[in-house]
Amino acid sequence: MDLIERLMWRYATKAMNGKKLPPKKVDNILEAARLAPTSSGLQPFEIMVITNPELKQEIRKIAWNQSVITDCSHLLVFAAWDTYTEKRINKMFDLANTLRGTVNEGWENYRQMLLKSY
Repeated sequence: MDLIERLMWRYATKAMNGKKLPPKKVDNILEAARLAPTSSGLQPFEIMVITNPELKQEIRKIAWNQSVITDCSHLLVFAAWDTYTEKRINKMFDLANTLRGTVNEGWENYRQMLLKSY
């Protein structure tokens, strides 16, 4: 299947089947979100995984009463950063350097540019 066919296949899920997702699948989804490209490369959001039924019910009240909120086994809430701070920028760059096991001069120059921009 080529890229265009894959994009044509996608759809929005309108109903859940009640099955609980296995932890491995949830971890894969979270890792895909973590690796997804963003404009600055900073992943300027936090992802909260909600499994508590009472909390999902409260969220449903402010989410246009959509049944998928309470019917899903894991609700992912993306909370975008309200501001870019030096601490947040440095945290993301430090994490990338640690995961890569190296510090790249170009990458560090980009960090300094972002720090001056925000």
